[in-house]
Amino acid sequence: MIRRLEMAIAIDTHRSFHRAARALGISQPSLTRALQVLEEEMGARLFERGKNECEPTTFGQIVLTHARRIVSEIAETRREIALLQQLDIGSFSIGTGSAGVQHWVASAIGELCATYPNLKVLTSEHLWHQLPDMLMASEIDVAVGEATGLEGNPDIVVARLPRRPGAVVCRAGHPLTRLAKVGIEDLERYRLVGPHLARRFGLSFSPGSALGEMSEDSKYFVPAIVCASWPAIREIVARSDAIAFRARAVLTLPENRGSLSVLSFEAPWFMTELAIMWRRDRMQHPALKAFRDIARRNEALLMGEGRDRLHAVA
Repeated sequence: MIRRLEMAIAIDTHRSFHRAARALGISQPSLTRALQVLEEEMGARLFERGKNECEPTTFGQIVLTHARRIVSEIAETRREIALLQQLDIGSFSIGTGSAGVQHWVASAIGELCATYPNLKVLTSEHLWHQLPDMLMASEIDVAVGEATGLEGNPDIVVARLPRRPGAVVCRAGHPLTRLAKVGIEDLERYRLVGPHLARRFGLSFSPGSALGEMSEDSKYFVPAIVCASWPAIREIVARSDAIAFRARAVLTLPENRGSLSVLSFEAPWFMTELAIMWRRDRMQHPALKAFRDIARRNEALLMGEGRDRLHAVA
């Protein structure tokens, strides 16, 4: 039954018997027979077969709603059994907020892989405001990113990291580098490049500034140039008048030295608000505690000591 439900979900996802069969790695006749058996068990026709595509009937939509929940629960049951068996040959999925944590999280993942040589580590980058939903959907085991808006959330454990000062960067020779002190009104004349930012940033900017604009629901700030990759952000800034925000300590890394100029801008809200997050009600993966400890150590090494090095150079 579970396998037939999975096949029905695949048909709905691909809206084609041919594509669904190929994705499942089975023949199309086998998939057709499995669906016929499922329809007999349910006592209703589940899909309308068209020439090129197929769509679920009203009965099919009901079955698919329950099928997705059942398949998800079975997957979670298998995961918990594997965890109780203390297997380190399973998978551990880490979701990160883009750009801001790429350096030290990568170092932490490398150390985790050395600690668990048989562990399959899955990493993915997302917009920070997508991470809570991904945790609740069990798409990732742990998230690292902006924690704004999660205060008091009963479903997610939020282990906050130290707040770190931010910096505004631009290309060498940028007009802003001629100013002894840079104010918010100076920044607002230039486009900002980077990922979506927390709402607190947008509240500090004037409406209609060149930096970007608030999202339609006012939950986050959308830069004028949206980009999630720090190497790409660095290139865009180095070749234009766009500016970028970055944790100050990261700018001490060798690849960042000399290519960018750090502006003399400071503000109380211009700090990182990062955290390591996981679901409260989900059985913890054996690697979670190790990853938390390793990640905290790597963050402190780069963000803490790195900040001191920057001050020493400045």
